[in-house]
Amino acid sequence: MRPFLLDCSRCCLLLIFAILPLATSESPKLHRISVKQYPGESPRASQELRAHHSSRVAFMSKLHQYNDIKQSLPPITDDEAAAEGITTLPQPHLIVDDTPDSNFKRDLSDSNPKGATAKGGLPGDGGDDDDPTIMKISFMDKLDQELEKLQRIHEKHSQQKQEQPKRALVGVAPLRGNSLDTQWVAAMEIGSPPQEFSVVFDTGSSDLWIPSTSCQTLTCMTLRRFNPSRSSTFHQDGRPWSINYADDSKVSGVLAKDNIKVAGIMINDQTFGMASVNSGSTAATGVDGIMGLGFNSNSGMGNVNTPITNMILQNQIDQPIVSVWLNKASDQDAGLSNGGQFIFGGVDPSLYIGPITYVPVTSTKEWQITIDQIFIGRKELSLSSAASSAIVDTGSSYILFPDYLATAFHRAIPNSQYDSKLGWWVPCALANSRSVGDLTFVLGGKKFSVPLSDIVILKSAFNDYCLSAIDSWQELAGHGGQSGILLGDLFIKNQYVVYDYVKQQIGFAEKVDMAPGGINLNAKNTAGSGWSDVRTTSVNFQIPAMALGGVLTFLFSCAL
Repeated sequence: MRPFLLDCSRCCLLLIFAILPLATSESPKLHRISVKQYPGESPRASQELRAHHSSRVAFMSKLHQYNDIKQSLPPITDDEAAAEGITTLPQPHLIVDDTPDSNFKRDLSDSNPKGATAKGGLPGDGGDDDDPTIMKISFMDKLDQELEKLQRIHEKHSQQKQEQPKRALVGVAPLRGNSLDTQWVAAMEIGSPPQEFSVVFDTGSSDLWIPSTSCQTLTCMTLRRFNPSRSSTFHQDGRPWSINYADDSKVSGVLAKDNIKVAGIMINDQTFGMASVNSGSTAATGVDGIMGLGFNSNSGMGNVNTPITNMILQNQIDQPIVSVWLNKASDQDAGLSNGGQFIFGGVDPSLYIGPITYVPVTSTKEWQITIDQIFIGRKELSLSSAASSAIVDTGSSYILFPDYLATAFHRAIPNSQYDSKLGWWVPCALANSRSVGDLTFVLGGKKFSVPLSDIVILKSAFNDYCLSAIDSWQELAGHGGQSGILLGDLFIKNQYVVYDYVKQQIGFAEKVDMAPGGINLNAKNTAGSGWSDVRTTSVNFQIPAMALGGVLTFLFSCAL
């Protein structure tokens, strides 16, 4: 028995050694990676299955990234897609195949590369490549291409989003006018908690100042004064400042920083002047201070951003513009509270009629424009080249001409007279007469008029003569050589005016006489606690006011 067992053992070993090489040799049919495998065929080797699994994980990860980016973007326009070559990712779908060797086949004809045949193979190719189920460009490669394109679009949108400032609300400041149409005053708050003041919005200057508790003059004592010790957000600057106005008045003090609120808009760390000396005419009329709306380059306080500049930098207004609608005294209610409004960051279409005509600014410091022509009635007044420039100034009350033009204007009015101390006088009866006509300025090719009834100041009547609201620079000491024109509130109250800080232009439109039931804007709260604390004594609104913002034209008290 033992020899037989040995022989069997040897036979088994020989059989094993004979079979072993066949078992260990690679079989291309079983182990090659092929996209032609269908359900029911032999499973792949474990190493290849792991590679297949890793590819699927990578594909799904990139697909999630692709979907996340696409969902975060706004709808991609056709132009954007064309610029980046974006196409819709191919979506393979299954179709039933009745052939006995397979249950399903994938129809990938839509994903064939350029030049592919109808069956999916490239011209001239043969073998497995002619099989229509073989994918010429893998989904992984296609996804990589589309993901790269989408990332470029996402990057462009991100840059555009950073460049576009956050939109803010529009701020509206209501104004209080006086019975002579010489001042329109708004409320402003400074500090934390807020201390409220009345200020004049002045496009003819660029500085913000109010009296402080360090101002101990009799004039200052009648005004509200800023107390820095009561504000938790106050910061001392300490630099001295001083401003001299055209009427020889002077305001001076030191600079400081605090939060201010105007037209419902909060401006952080605004530099302003705390006046310790105030001999200005604004104080005589009960106005606490001035808020300049000019350019930074016109500041008398040095390297200081104006409030409107900080509104723009701090993204507090929609557009870098301020629009103005002034109500006339004859149109105001008995309380003289409805004086108009300054709109920070927008325009109100309900306050004007027709289009806005924009005229470019011709100065780097002033709101100065070019006048095309001037008429009184149908008579054109000749303009020198210097007199064709005009500053549009909300801080000045009237209109100032160079002496030759003021003379030509009044000579066109019958029986006008000149007084060496008081300037030009015109017959009061002309206020309601149509015999002379309006004063008309041609700006940007359009006509904008001031009625003669606004030029004849009826409250200054004496011996049937009234003061004219058109005067000469010669009447102001030291300004007789001024050759340009100043368009103050006499002109502005008859138009709708828009100051554009970025495009540096001024817009003019025909204003409506009465505001139609309030402002039609998404406006912030307008003026803090409103006008409950703003002084309304007869001293404030019955003393005739001189022109503000550096040009003070008349002293009405001399004529009354």
